Amino acid sequence: MSGALIAMALTAALVSFVVSVLVLKGGVLDLPNARSSHKTPTPRGGGLGVLAGVGAGALVASAFPLGASALGGVLIATALFGLLGFLDDLFVLDERLKLVSFIVFCAAMVSAAGPVTRFGLTYELGFALPMLVGWIGSALFVFVVVNAANFMDGSDGILAAVMIPAGIALCVAGLAAGVMTSVIAGALLAASLAGFVVLNWPPAKLFAGDVGALGAGALYAGGALALVNHGFSGTLWLAPLFVLVFLADVLLTLLRRARHGRFSLSAHREHAYQRLIDSGWSHQAIALVYGGLTAGIGLTGLIAAQMMDGAVPMVFAVWVVILTGLHVSVGRVVGR
Repeated sequence: MSGALIAMALTAALVSFVVSVLVLKGGVLDLPNARSSHKTPTPRGGGLGVLAGVGAGALVASAFPLGASALGGVLIATALFGLLGFLDDLFVLDERLKLVSFIVFCAAMVSAAGPVTRFGLTYELGFALPMLVGWIGSALFVFVVVNAANFMDGSDGILAAVMIPAGIALCVAGLAAGVMTSVIAGALLAASLAGFVVLNWPPAKLFAGDVGALGAGALYAGGALALVNHGFSGTLWLAPLFVLVFLADVLLTLLRRARHGRFSLSAHREHAYQRLIDSGWSHQAIALVYGGLTAGIGLTGLIAAQMMDGAVPMVFAVWVVILTGLHVSVGRVVGR
């Protein structure tokens, strides 16, 4: 299996890089506006390279008997999200159309990966979820993760800096739980973003665009959802834990805006990373901090999964407290 994973990852990274270079030469320019963190027009659509890498790597994986039964459906749902992002990059789609599409595609991802069937802290301490509750909760997870990836893809290198270690952690967790869909999804995500980040690392020559952010978020969400109902009880908490840096920034920012009477899902410049950039932090520093936190979170989560039953939700709670404290500190230091 190791040979198959290596061949798949190398193919995904190489194809992603090559297609990203082609997009760089003919991509649509992302023009700076009041919400942008960049100051010069920069080609976007590099996510086409990421999705091409995912597809090429999946073709290589299909040549080996890896037993990832849900992978095909997860990849199809990922491609649908990517297509939606690509069309939005080109034409700026109507918000109602995007919302309806999101709902349909989230349902498709849950259908492919399977809904959450049980909520628990340990094997004994937990309860089965009614089918409707499991479906709605699973679709909401996909919706939040995909949107979080899109909201947070506003600084050079940050998408890859977070989603590469998240993908690696998902791959390792899948190996531990014996869920090959999660293994392959995590490996494809990390490898394809590794090929793309060569052109996206600060100062970025190419942006992922919505096609890349939605595609990356969807692939992670599908792979993570496939992991939840298998193996050890902590997989329910590992699914959001590996991308908690993104989720925390988005959700805490929404809470902060609501507290100041500015609650809205429209685009803004109040995420912690945006406020740090406005205060003088470099894009590279932002990517390194967010990526380093994600790597640390993933490592502690994987270690906890090998310890006593119930350790993973404890680690999840600790990191929620830490990230909340960091978010509050940014507000105090930056002052907005």
